[in-house]
Amino acid sequence: MIDKERRKKLALHLRHLSVGQTSNDDFEEAITEEVSNGWLPEQYYRAKEAKTDDPIIIPMLELCWGLYDDTRNHKLAGSDKLSDEALKVIARSILFLHSDQEYEWPYINLNSTLFSLTFEDFILSILTLGQHYRNKKEEQLQSYEEWKKLGDYDVWPFFSKAEYEGQLCKQPFLIGQEKSNAQH
Repeated sequence: MIDKERRKKLALHLRHLSVGQTSNDDFEEAITEEVSNGWLPEQYYRAKEAKTDDPIIIPMLELCWGLYDDTRNHKLAGSDKLSDEALKVIARSILFLHSDQEYEWPYINLNSTLFSLTFEDFILSILTLGQHYRNKKEEQLQSYEEWKKLGDYDVWPFFSKAEYEGQLCKQPFLIGQEKSNAQH
């Protein structure tokens, strides 16, 4: 299922956040009001709507949450400015959000292994002097490496380079540029 309206809102807010036009707190407020049904980006996966939602929403919200420090209000500018590589991923993500393409990647939880430990895991980690935790973390890294091989990871969130290149030919932001340039 593709939710064009929410995709476009998410793309707009992601663009404003990534270039330092809006603060992380303003971003979270806009997202909770317009995209995630009142849930913060890092908690939306727990929402009942998330189970039947456009599959790109959760990975995008998780990507967004990883861009900033949620313990303070700031913009992604100056020392908090994103790297060129991060901006490339965001540009592809925004392009994908403006597409009519289904998100094909299976969900993978990339949150810290520490957050997913059960009480039993915690006890085992203590008893093994941290070895159990290190093993869990290694399992997660191996799963991630296997997940990356399922599609063309270099063009994520697109599944294949052909899909990405096809969408580049339909750039929604440059439509009408030739006409306006020809008139001037």
